[in-house]
Amino acid sequence: MNVPAGAGMRWTVAASRLEDATAAASEVADTLAARLGPGRVDLALAFFSAHHVAAAGDLASALRARLAPGCLAGASACGVVANLHEVEHEPALSVMAARLPEVAVAPFVVTNDGWNEAASDASAFVRMTPGVRAPELVILFGDPFSLDLAPLFSAFERHEPGTRFVGGLASAAPRPGSNALFLNDWLAREGGVAVALSGALRADVLVSQGCHAIGPPLHVTGAQGNVILELDGEPAVARVEHVLEQLSERERGLLRLGLYLGVPATGQAAGRGDYLVRPLLGADQEHGRLAVGDRVSEGQHVRLHVRDAATAREDLELLLTPQAFDVPAQAALLFACNSRGRGLYGAPDGDVGPLQAALGGETPVAGMFCAGEIGPLGRRNHLHGHTASIAILRAPAAG
Repeated sequence: MNVPAGAGMRWTVAASRLEDATAAASEVADTLAARLGPGRVDLALAFFSAHHVAAAGDLASALRARLAPGCLAGASACGVVANLHEVEHEPALSVMAARLPEVAVAPFVVTNDGWNEAASDASAFVRMTPGVRAPELVILFGDPFSLDLAPLFSAFERHEPGTRFVGGLASAAPRPGSNALFLNDWLAREGGVAVALSGALRADVLVSQGCHAIGPPLHVTGAQGNVILELDGEPAVARVEHVLEQLSERERGLLRLGLYLGVPATGQAAGRGDYLVRPLLGADQEHGRLAVGDRVSEGQHVRLHVRDAATAREDLELLLTPQAFDVPAQAALLFACNSRGRGLYGAPDGDVGPLQAALGGETPVAGMFCAGEIGPLGRRNHLHGHTASIAILRAPAAG
C-alpha cells in the first residue's frame, strides 16, 4: 500500500494562563506530550506574553526538558493566539508542537551582519542558512528595534527564489531590549530567529489588509528618503489636507483611528492589497513636508489609508473563502497586528474566529499579535502593518 506523503504529520496547540513562566511551560508541555503521544517532537513554536519575558530562559528550558523538541523557537508578544481564542494583555503562553516525519526543519539565527554579503555570494548564503534547501515556508520572529529584514529577503530572493516567509515582530513592550526571542538554547533581546520547513508539507500563505484607501491616488513629485516634499505638485501637507476635506462623514469618523499612507508594494498599485501601509510619523507645517515610516520615491503613486474593522473582516473572509474547497488543514499560524484584536473589532477573537470558521472550527492554531507582520505580497516578502499574516499547513497532495 502506498502511504501518502505527510501522512504521519501531526500538529497540536496548548495554552496556559498561569503567571509563573516555568509552571505555565510545564502545564503546556504536559498537555502537548499527552496529545502527541510517544515519539519525537520535531518542532515547537512558543508565543508568550510580557509577563513571561523576564523568565523567558526558564520558560524555554522547561519546554526543552519536557518535550525535547528537535527545534524550539519563541517570541514575546502583547497577545497570543491559542486555538479558538486571542488572549490580549494577560498572562499567556501558547505553544504549537508538531511531529513532522517527512519534513526537514532547519533553524537559523538572524542578525544584521552578513546578509548583504549573502545576497551576492552563494557560499555566504549557505553559511548563514545551514540546512535550508528549497523551503516550502520560513517562519520568522524578530525584534522590532534592531532587525533589518531587507537584506535577508534580498538574499533569499537571489538564492532561494519563491521562498515565502510568515511571522512577525515581537510586541511585548515598546522599548529596545524589552522583548525576548529564543531558538533552542539561544536567548536574545535583539535580532531574529527563523525556522525553514522543507519536504512533505504544503503551506498556503495569506496577508489580509486591515486598512482601506481614501481619496484619490497621489503622485509623489518630491521626496527625500522617508520625507515627502510634494504631492501632485503641491506641498505634501497642503495636498493631504485638501483630500481630507473631501472625505465622506463615515471616512472622517475613521480618522480617529489614525491616518496612514499606502506605498506601492510593486510598481504602480491599483487596488486593495497592492499597498504596504505605513504610519505617518509627522508633519512639518512650515515647509509642508510629511515624514513616512518607509522610503518613498518620486514618481510613485501613493494613497491615504484609514483603519477599518469592516474592511479587515471583509478582506479576511474573502481571502479565506477558497479554504472551504480544499482538503482539511492540519494547522495554521496567525500573526496579527497589535492594532487589531479588541482595539479594532471591539470584541475578542476577531481574526482567529473567521480563520477557524473557514477551516472547520477545530484546527490547531497558534500565533501572536505583532509590532509588524511578515508575509508575501506578489513575488516578494515584506514587513506589513495592520494586517493579519496567516500560514495554513497541510500535507502535500497525493501523487
